[in-house]
Amino acid sequence: MDSFGRLRNVVWVHSHSKVAYEEFHDVICLDTTYLVNRYNMPFASFVGINQHRQSIHLGCALMSSEDLISYKMVLSTWLGALNNVRPLAIMTDQCDCIKAAINALMPNTVYRYCIWHIFAKLPTKLSAVLDGEISKAEFKALVLDSINVAEFERRWNDYIAKYNLDGRDWFYKLYLEKEK
Repeated sequence: MDSFGRLRNVVWVHSHSKVAYEEFHDVICLDTTYLVNRYNMPFASFVGINQHRQSIHLGCALMSSEDLISYKMVLSTWLGALNNVRPLAIMTDQCDCIKAAINALMPNTVYRYCIWHIFAKLPTKLSAVLDGEISKAEFKALVLDSINVAEFERRWNDYIAKYNLDGRDWFYKLYLEKEK
């Protein structure tokens, strides 16, 4: 609650989620891009994968805003509901506030960007590029099909030059954090 008694953040973890998390806490996806309600409160979902490669719901939250304080509160409350057992790895959208909250609360958890979110942004990031569908397919291929670092570096540089993306901040930042 805030100082006026208004709802700020709510975290919900079902008892079945707690039991599932005990066994399946190796890789978690935190998604805050899915939905915003009529009060402009983003919905955050925590999802894992079971031994049958099925998605399992491990909790959710309504957030007052997507800032560092809210993410820290949501993550710490979610972890507290799960006996403070940190996931081995977590995937999220490319959000600086999420990254800072995870680094602060889960420093030993491997942090990665969700490739689906990156690929979903491609139409916007390549909107001015001719042959948009071809450039999207080439980008996906260079990310998914590069066998080693040297091949990735060569293909990345060729791609950036081919589509004249040198001045595009998003691609530059993505490259700097390619390990994620």
